[in-house]
Amino acid sequence: MGARRPAAPWRLVSTGAVLGLVLGCASTPTVPSPEVARTDVLDAERRWWRAVSTGDVDRALSRFSEDTVFEAPDGSQVRGRVALGARLRRDLRDRIEVLGTPEHVHVDSPELVVVTGSGRWTDAAAEDRGPTTVRYIDTWRWTGSSWRLVSSAASPQAESSASTALVRQVLAAWSSGDWAGLQPLLAPGYRARSNVSTGDGGELRRRFQSFHRSWAKARFDIVEQFTVGERIVTRLTATLTEAGTGRTLRYAGLDVSRVVDGQLTDHWDSWEPLPGPPSPSTTTPGSGSGTPAPPPASSPPSSTETSSVVPLPGPGAASSAAGTPVE
Repeated sequence: MGARRPAAPWRLVSTGAVLGLVLGCASTPTVPSPEVARTDVLDAERRWWRAVSTGDVDRALSRFSEDTVFEAPDGSQVRGRVALGARLRRDLRDRIEVLGTPEHVHVDSPELVVVTGSGRWTDAAAEDRGPTTVRYIDTWRWTGSSWRLVSSAASPQAESSASTALVRQVLAAWSSGDWAGLQPLLAPGYRARSNVSTGDGGELRRRFQSFHRSWAKARFDIVEQFTVGERIVTRLTATLTEAGTGRTLRYAGLDVSRVVDGQLTDHWDSWEPLPGPPSPSTTTPGSGSGTPAPPPASSPPSSTETSSVVPLPGPGAASSAAGTPVE
């Protein structure tokens, strides 16, 4: 579905995630490579969970940005590091334990990395309540010198088959070129998050047509689906056949959508090329322009631009659908 137009090697345009870079003495931007970003964020993620699980609130807070947004498994939300500190200390006093294990790291760019995982939420003071399994999504941003958590959201694991099925229907309509079938699945105010436009109306149709001019065939395979609040988090792969050349390219994607009243209202996605042959296309996927493509790691498989993963409020549930093909 949606994707981005790269602005420079290893630099993907995304609203709310384009950061001021710290300049070195030679005026060279300090930006980590995608490989380093993945490794460093995974390490930071593990350290933050270790700190909060051992009650070291100050160390846990050091990982968060000043304007962070934190959504707890009970559905409550706090904004800002100061408010989060008060919340974590209150939870510690009330013997509420939260444990998390990172399971997947997705590099949107070397300045924006998203981590998904699972964990447990335990109200130790309530003897009649055992541990609750939760799913979570954390968003990390590079400040120019370190990684900071700009949002963290978790919710209890539960079934939400109608919403996850809707996302699969949207993917199926998009991949098959069924514009008419796509319309009733989208809310009137639907938007694909972008730094330049909302991706609705005529603009969305233009991108839809551009995608299918560039790719003769598209297949999405769902690896995992779960919900956090109103967000449907989908990990998937895209297998695309380039129009004109017949070459096949594969990408790993992360899609975060919001479903309200049975329709898709808000959507964000990000893609990473999967390693190995075949070689990448000579045109930017979705552009249909014939212009040179950026380096492989910044080539998105679709045609809408993206922004940072901002938490969308609402109570949560979770489900999974592994290995589901959507064509």
